[in-house]
Amino acid sequence: MIRSVVIIICGLAMTVFAGECALAKPAAGGPPQLDIKATCKRAQPVSGETSAFDSCMNDEKGAQAELAKSWSTFKAGPRAICVQETKIGGAPSYVELITCLEMSKAASNLPPDLDNSGPGSGR
Repeated sequence: MIRSVVIIICGLAMTVFAGECALAKPAAGGPPQLDIKATCKRAQPVSGETSAFDSCMNDEKGAQAELAKSWSTFKAGPRAICVQETKIGGAPSYVELITCLEMSKAASNLPPDLDNSGPGSGR
């Protein structure tokens, strides 16, 4: 029964979000499979760059390889949040995903007294 509900919900979500369910499912024990080809087709060339698509694919493949090695070093909560965040806008990216995970890890390692000491905190 639960499996049927999940399949139905995922089917509806795919209709609305054009494949988001497929992107959300991580590979067994590793990072999710993202459609970087579609993402890189949207890349705009930077001045002097010959192929924005090729440059994007190289960056994404490098980030994917790095993420495959380091995936288990990130906690499950941040992994789930970052995977969802990287899909916002319909252009998922391993570069964005690994950046999100690294920032989350760095933020969790801040000393407690630095949490709310920025401008406007009243301290």
